[in-house]
Amino acid sequence: MPARDRALLRAAISVTSAAGTAFRWCLRRRYELAPAAVSSSLTGLGWLHHASGVGMGEHVVYGLSTAATAALTAGGVKHKKSVLAAAGAGMTVVLGDTWINAGAGPSAPAFVATGITTLGAYCVYVPWLLRRRDERMRLQIDAAKAGSLPGALGIGAGAPGVTGESEEETALRRALTALGIPPLDVTALHFTDNGWTALVTLPPGRRTSAEAVISQRQQLSANLGLPGRLLLSVGGQDNQLLVRMQVHDPLAETIPWEGPSITSITEEIVLGRSPDGSEVRVCLLYSHTLIGGATDNGKSGLLNVLAGNIAAAVDAEMLLVDMKPGAVELGPWRDCARAFADTPAKARALLRMARQEVERRGGILAQLSKETGKPVRKWIPGVHGTAWFVIIDELAELIRQDPKLAKELESLRQLARFVAIHFVEATQSPSKKVFGDNTDARQQYQIRIGLGVTETTPVNIIMGPGALGAGWYLNELNLPGKFMISSRSPEHAEPMERRAFMMSDDQIAATVHRYGGVEVVELISERPLGERPKPPEPPQGPPGGGGGGERPGGGERPTLHVVPTYPDGSEIPNHRVALWQAIEKAGPAGITLNGLVSLGLPNVGSRTSADGPVQQWRAKGWVVEAGKDENRAMRFRLARRRTATAAAPVKEKERTTVGG
Repeated sequence: MPARDRALLRAAISVTSAAGTAFRWCLRRRYELAPAAVSSSLTGLGWLHHASGVGMGEHVVYGLSTAATAALTAGGVKHKKSVLAAAGAGMTVVLGDTWINAGAGPSAPAFVATGITTLGAYCVYVPWLLRRRDERMRLQIDAAKAGSLPGALGIGAGAPGVTGESEEETALRRALTALGIPPLDVTALHFTDNGWTALVTLPPGRRTSAEAVISQRQQLSANLGLPGRLLLSVGGQDNQLLVRMQVHDPLAETIPWEGPSITSITEEIVLGRSPDGSEVRVCLLYSHTLIGGATDNGKSGLLNVLAGNIAAAVDAEMLLVDMKPGAVELGPWRDCARAFADTPAKARALLRMARQEVERRGGILAQLSKETGKPVRKWIPGVHGTAWFVIIDELAELIRQDPKLAKELESLRQLARFVAIHFVEATQSPSKKVFGDNTDARQQYQIRIGLGVTETTPVNIIMGPGALGAGWYLNELNLPGKFMISSRSPEHAEPMERRAFMMSDDQIAATVHRYGGVEVVELISERPLGERPKPPEPPQGPPGGGGGGERPGGGERPTLHVVPTYPDGSEIPNHRVALWQAIEKAGPAGITLNGLVSLGLPNVGSRTSADGPVQQWRAKGWVVEAGKDENRAMRFRLARRRTATAAAPVKEKERTTVGG
């Protein structure tokens, strides 16, 4: 490149840089001078080009460029594309002005062209500027009507310079103002070891609501320019925004399970911890629960925590459905369950069992209402019997294998809560088909627990319509066991990251060992559900009475053994017979847990192994307390068995054992 051209290029770059600096200064400080600055810059560039010499080739380029932008303008007008028409008209004026100044240099035609260009620019710029000012003033007026404005917020709030009492507040005010939503007030700004939080009061209006800001969270985070992870949620009022900036993740470490937190299902179960270290509590009674999340995000861990607590409750029982091959998730809890299903056929039988129990309990409540003369509308665990929890893992797989079960589940969810039969359902793939193509079925879950998901689509399915826009970002839960919970409790009203306890395999085994030994109902489709298998009939002798102790084919008749049974007529499992008979043998005086252990009974090697079955029998009313011995240890004895005639007129106090 010749030296002269290099000098001209450097001059052009310098002029352009200076023009850009002047333009930015005008926009920031003296915005009314912005069009004049642009026009003057173009004139200077044109004159610089004139000084370097403009030949025929340059005139051809200018002409073709101007014709092209004019054609773009005509096309935008013809096809009613206002953006294209405005852009084409602006570029045509700019190119025309530059062309005239480059060709004529400092002369009368050049000044006329520059004047026309500047006048046209102001004709467009002034109306736009007035609209922006009117909108900003209208926003300020609305804000003033809603409440007092902060001192830092004035008519110029739409421009940079809004400041607060700290760096974080200033950044937050400016970031919101850059979105076109200047805050009315920023309060409750406080700092923690993990970051800081603030409560922002927003101007009234749909486009300035908390939901509108939440939908622009990514842009707000970029505007803030502060380190950390921005979390937004709706505050206590519709026009309040709760802002949380998380600099350090307090839930990064796994939280070991601390053991069962309840002894009665009427108490709150502790699921895990919140970022501030507080416990996450939830009461499952009279509520159905939905647990949703992608694979490997901690769904099994939450189910284990729930199962471990329900097993420890003396007034609750579990019925388990696990559709994973081998029942690897709920299978370890089999000994703590009243019924267990790992195939669609067994699941159908289990649901029929639940429906029969709903009808039976409803009949009992109706009878109690007649006897007491006042309505008894709810089945109370510990008073009328136990609460049932039907826990279903892989709900989507169950419905996929047997679609008809979706309607049956929907019906049971509607009918079963008042008799304390609850459903806890977990799925990796929540969709409309999982709920029988009926979105209303999802409204039956009073408790929703959302784990991490890989995309935003499942968020509204798990947490409810509009959850994503309200800040329930399940797609941003970045560690297994992190969850968000929504329930009727005010503590669960806002979206907040929590983390569930992690239950080890050893803890599962120890919990099952302590609370296991529940008599499992065998699920067979052909047998009426809820009916226990009958003991085998003793062998019969030959027709006519036979002779002596001989069998028809010769030899002695086999000895007949009495089958030990519980008070409800069901057979006692072999591994529990010795323990039951030891309590029975103790008589009215009863026997302590240490006394049972000292007998050296099979399957009773410690207080824990004796305490689990005894507590289960106490919940059913088959074992009662017989007082304390000299060491203040509780003695246990068998409750008296009632005859069929004595059991018929059941009084309200005697109903405590019904439904076990």
